[in-house]
Amino acid sequence: MEVDLYLIAAVIIIGASLAKVAEEYRLPYPIPLIIGGIILRQMMPTEGFLDFIGLGFIAQIALATVIFYAGLTMNLKELRLSIVNVGLLATAGVMATSLIAGTTALLVFPALTLAAFLIGAILSPTDPAALFSVLETGGVPVKRKLFSILEGEAVFNDATAAILVITVFEPLVIIELAQPWFVVAFQFLASVVAGFLIGLLVAFIIGKLILRTGETNISILTATTPFLAYGLGETLTVFGFHPGALAAAFAGIFLANSKRIGLRVLPQQTMRSTTNRLSFGLEVIVFILLGYQVDIPFILANPNILILGIAIAALVIFVARPASVFLMTAHDRQMSLKERVFVSWAGVKGVASASLGAIAVSILNGAADAYGVPYYRALGQTITALIFVALMVSLVLQGLTTPFLAEALGVTEDRDAFEDLIAEREATRQALLYLVDQYTEGKINSGLYNRLKAELEEEIYNIEEELQRLVAEREARLQELAIRRELCRRKLEHYENQFQKDNLNDALYAERKEALEKQIEELKCMRELAEEERGGLEDAKPVP
Repeated sequence: MEVDLYLIAAVIIIGASLAKVAEEYRLPYPIPLIIGGIILRQMMPTEGFLDFIGLGFIAQIALATVIFYAGLTMNLKELRLSIVNVGLLATAGVMATSLIAGTTALLVFPALTLAAFLIGAILSPTDPAALFSVLETGGVPVKRKLFSILEGEAVFNDATAAILVITVFEPLVIIELAQPWFVVAFQFLASVVAGFLIGLLVAFIIGKLILRTGETNISILTATTPFLAYGLGETLTVFGFHPGALAAAFAGIFLANSKRIGLRVLPQQTMRSTTNRLSFGLEVIVFILLGYQVDIPFILANPNILILGIAIAALVIFVARPASVFLMTAHDRQMSLKERVFVSWAGVKGVASASLGAIAVSILNGAADAYGVPYYRALGQTITALIFVALMVSLVLQGLTTPFLAEALGVTEDRDAFEDLIAEREATRQALLYLVDQYTEGKINSGLYNRLKAELEEEIYNIEEELQRLVAEREARLQELAIRRELCRRKLEHYENQFQKDNLNDALYAERKEALEKQIEELKCMRELAEEERGGLEDAKPVP
């Protein structure tokens, strides 16, 4: 037990460190986390560790928390602009992606049998969180309409995919769980309705408790909400319903829009901050354990697994996802071809697919033990390997290239990060000045003043820290351009000296001189542009 607890601590510490590295180098953070899990498996014992950890259980609570946080942060005003697209992509789109991916995979690889549809369903949800982190740190803001589509789609398609995996496609693979199609359809629809009702009930109860209890309990109540909603939903599994994921999503949406369910406005900042930290921590654990769980020797001993995983990823990325997006958005005449291409490509796979894969495999392992069918356990090992390969392909291929594609397609907004941060900092300062005035005039007590003052000062500190980072990046860029220009000048001086000493012929000297002079002029222009962009740097620098 002591060793296991030590390993759990190691997982969390290593995960946090790797996530920081990913942020520094503008990588989708799941990539180093999964690699870290693979390395951890080679360094530490595996016997009984995953059984003790309970990867299937962690995957469920991680999925619930991620979906709840997505619902809690959803902007309904912006969602209205693309509500039809989001609704279609998150429902029919998920089903279409699952069926298209499963059908094409089955046609290309008949040996997969019906497991092809299960794999397609696992890989159908998107995870824009990692993608948005890369876009934001890289200074590539996409259009608000596209952002709202990807954000809204992620909330509901994760929950829809969870219902599809467990209710529809898992019984196709485990024949002992097979049901008539009309029963499956009823279970699916009942799961959707139950998810909505349970989410509403949980949000109302938790909202009431938050408004009645002290502020110290806000974080505790918020953190337990996704577990409560998901857990209550999954109690209906005895009837064949699986509304847990959707219940967590609706609980987040209703808490974020508490006025619509008859409650006063809730402390959104504290709730979102708490859930964000919890969600990120669970994502770190899931991705590291995914890498830890993967049997690399098994993949290397079966080259077909690697080839099949890459092929399935290609089918999902280049066939299933684009076909689904173009079909579901065909009605939207205001959506351009370039925007459809971007939404298709931005369907990066992440924590939802990793969690659903772990949940599906845990169900297969349970069926292997319950029904005495070893094939299910072997199939689970194969699915784990295939999902791992497909996830890595998606994260590397889509996660790293999407920022460049967004700029190439022209689907970015003309926004200046400095201006945004400066405006946010000034607004927060004005709020702080107002708070000081209220306290000075005796309109608020010292306890409330100190608490709100600390929150505003923390906001300003975080903004100025981000400004410092951007300033340092711009300064480093200017320095790099200056040094590159000077290096070209030194090269040119060397060629001139060699030419004057008759060590270079006229043609070679003229060619090198022309090339270097063009490069020097280009670097000069680039530096001038960088200096223009830095126009407001002094104003942007943090005030001592």
